[in-house]
Amino acid sequence: MSNNWEFFTEKEMRCEGTGGCEMNEEFMSKLIELRKKFNEPMIITSGYRHPAYNMVVGGAPNSPHMKGRAVDVSIMGKEAVRLIRLALDTGMTGIGVAQRGPAMKRFIHIDDLENSHEHPRPWIWSYK
Repeated sequence: MSNNWEFFTEKEMRCEGTGGCEMNEEFMSKLIELRKKFNEPMIITSGYRHPAYNMVVGGAPNSPHMKGRAVDVSIMGKEAVRLIRLALDTGMTGIGVAQRGPAMKRFIHIDDLENSHEHPRPWIWSYK
């Protein structure tokens, strides 16, 4: 069975390594709400990641991508700032900022993990 969420397709949320797609429905509801508020297309560069593929790409050992609770959005500049503000207003709790280097490599990570010892939330970080 294929998942097609409003504004997003299963194809763009699938693991690039395995083709699996185990996106969390609660997260997807928040992401759809965020997309409505943002009112512009959001180019997803990473959605669900199988644990083996997460290791291949150097993802965090307990990445929320493996739980289907995170996406990376290709975006930069003023639109990135606007997306971050709206993401926090929509209940997203983890914001990773990658805004250096070539435009095509810039992104904002968004997740909705609960506060825990392993993942303190809310939290905003930048990538090296």
